[in-house]
Amino acid sequence: MHTFYLKNTIIALLALLYCNTAVIAQKNLPAFGKIGKEDLEMKDCDFDKGADAVKLIDWGNLYYDRGIPDVSFLNTIYEKRVRIKILKESGLSYANASIDYYDNNNEEKILKVEGYTYNLDETGNIKTTEVSKSSIYSKRINKFFSKMVITFPEAKTGSVVEFMYKMERRTDMNLKDWVFQGRIPTRYSEYQVNVPVFYHFSVQPTVVDSIEVKEDIKDGLITTNDGILTTQILKKNFIMHNLIGIRNEPFMGSARDYQQRLEFQLSQIDYGDGKVRDLRTKWSDIIKALNEDADFGKQLEWAPAAAQSIIDEAMRISNIETRMKYIYNAVRKNMNWDEDESIYSYNGINKAFASKSGSSGDINLLLICLLNKADIATAPILFSTRENGLVNNFYPFLKQFNTVMAYVKLYDQYFVLDATDRVSGYKLVPESIVNTKGFIVEGDKGRWIDVIDTKHKYKVMAAVHGEIDVAGVMKGDCLVNCNDYARKQRCEAWLKNKEQFRNEYFTKPNNGLKIEELIVNNADADSLPLEQKVKFSSVLSSSGNYKYFTVNLFSDLDKNPFMADERIADIDFGFQQDYTIFGNYTIPEDYVFDGVPENISMIMPDTSIIFTRTMQVDENLLNVRMSVEFKRTFYTVSNYPEFKEFYKKLFAKLNEQIVIKKKGT
Repeated sequence: MHTFYLKNTIIALLALLYCNTAVIAQKNLPAFGKIGKEDLEMKDCDFDKGADAVKLIDWGNLYYDRGIPDVSFLNTIYEKRVRIKILKESGLSYANASIDYYDNNNEEKILKVEGYTYNLDETGNIKTTEVSKSSIYSKRINKFFSKMVITFPEAKTGSVVEFMYKMERRTDMNLKDWVFQGRIPTRYSEYQVNVPVFYHFSVQPTVVDSIEVKEDIKDGLITTNDGILTTQILKKNFIMHNLIGIRNEPFMGSARDYQQRLEFQLSQIDYGDGKVRDLRTKWSDIIKALNEDADFGKQLEWAPAAAQSIIDEAMRISNIETRMKYIYNAVRKNMNWDEDESIYSYNGINKAFASKSGSSGDINLLLICLLNKADIATAPILFSTRENGLVNNFYPFLKQFNTVMAYVKLYDQYFVLDATDRVSGYKLVPESIVNTKGFIVEGDKGRWIDVIDTKHKYKVMAAVHGEIDVAGVMKGDCLVNCNDYARKQRCEAWLKNKEQFRNEYFTKPNNGLKIEELIVNNADADSLPLEQKVKFSSVLSSSGNYKYFTVNLFSDLDKNPFMADERIADIDFGFQQDYTIFGNYTIPEDYVFDGVPENISMIMPDTSIIFTRTMQVDENLLNVRMSVEFKRTFYTVSNYPEFKEFYKKLFAKLNEQIVIKKKGT
């Protein structure tokens, strides 16, 4: 699977984090609420040119304080400060900040929020505008999470915005993780943790750039419910500088996979006198907790009474695979996904079924429940979707996962079912998790599985017929058939917005063509290809006696996405791909083909991409066949120079022009 480009530095960094060597201290940060002119006069980020905005300061501090009786011995207090320079109009989205927090039973509570906007006025003086209380408000996300929203006044291109908040967390065993690197570049990032020495935390670092680590142990006092606790405090500061932004790149998977960060886990509590409690979580602990969770395992114990008719009808079907298909279709066609990804059913599958709407957790736990009630052995399988990022099976933390699906093993094959997908058949591995890892919640320990699909591809076939008249106008029609993952993507786009679908797949990619008619068939028949019939016209380019046209029409390979000289992310297509283009073109009787590209076969050095092209001229008729086959789904960033060069040649060949001229000229 993925080759994570950061992995080679982790072992070395672990040694660094726990060494006792003192590290040179950083200069003091500018005070909150105070700013110098140099940052307001900044026009560009010197270490990441062209950025929309830059995070000047990203500072965090975590320490312990009095706990809640019968809840936690100690609480953790988390402070965070962020200062951002807006460099371009496209960076104005950072004039609105948001803070997600877990507010179920006040598990996390934001105690204080402050903010400022800084500008230079007409005379070049610094103008500071405080964020008013009315511009800070809380917004509920779901049953457990809320969001604090901060809107900065008078923010514009050139402004600097800054906010700080304090969060009380009802836990003494869960340290906040820290992300050094984000979508925009970061000039200075520091995280300070202050931990009583009887708590032993392990750190999982994902870092490649230079990091400074300062460590100190001092005597300290912590207020508890029983009085003042005297203990030693381990203080660690983690500091990084000048980190480029992790911007979206074509087919990059999750940006999170490339963000440099620290993740913490409480491993032990040392009670003294040799008494040490081991708290390292195991996958068996995860299984036990999930099975006992009211929002997960307990939801699978009973089916909604209103769904009994689905179970009864399914039980009349003797073939087990057909029965599975029936229940899968019944759930996905009666439930609407609210686009919230979750492994839990916070409101319960009964309410979700009654409302015919819910999260991925609601819908797929309902599916699992009904399948089991219909005597189809089904287990939940947890995933981190491609957009959410990679999972680490050596790191037993539920927070890695963002969705749950149904796992069914029948005979010598298995099915992964996602009932939030209303357009794909049950045999197609869900696009969001194909060729990733899943954790099956079964037995005492669960098990991991690589969810591989080599059978289904992103498959597009275009058959074009064009006739060119003496005025240089081509009129024609085309049949485009999409199968498997191409069908899934286009069906969703078609059902969501038909006009946008027409523009995205036909008008915009085929510049200069006029789409006169578009008919789409089989959108509701997941066993058939999505059929798209097009009528089009185009005025050929001309120069003197020559006219030109391309045969790379409606192929879905209209634009090379790999033009950047450098890349930070691996290339993750997700699935294999197969493109086929057929064409026949007729020119006027008094014209001839003057330039027809040669027949060619071009193969990537590792044989993972194969391009073939054949062209045959028969008087005034040109027959064309082009195909591109991708046998790999993933390329590491180290392969990018070779990959980019091949792609450049591929698109040059795809877009070579056909030249015609009038006879005798």
